[in-house]
Amino acid sequence: MRITPSAPQPIKNGSNITGTWEMRYASDAGGMPAMMELHRDDNKVSGTWSGPLGTDLPITGTWRNGYVELSFTGDWPQGSRQGAPGPVHAFVAGWIDGDTAKGRMRVEGRSDGTWVGKRKENLPLP
Repeated sequence: MRITPSAPQPIKNGSNITGTWEMRYASDAGGMPAMMELHRDDNKVSGTWSGPLGTDLPITGTWRNGYVELSFTGDWPQGSRQGAPGPVHAFVAGWIDGDTAKGRMRVEGRSDGTWVGKRKENLPLP
């Protein structure tokens, strides 16, 4: 095996999470599409989540130079292969790079996997 040095790919630390995001979560419980509408005020993130865990659920989190950690409470859907319906806590973490995003998502006690997102529209900055 030979390791050859290469130039790192640039990450746009000046990115912003503000906007509407279409996301796809792939996990051991199956996939789920969702929408997040997010706003950033300095290092605080707020907004809403809409998907199989609920509609217009309040989402909060933190922002650090392109890295985001979010959480929200929802309801596990009926008919899922990962247990009975009921309240759940979800955690989303990852990197925002321009109009794309990716990272890990965990629904406590139910599923763990990866997510990818694409900004649907830019909202004006405050």
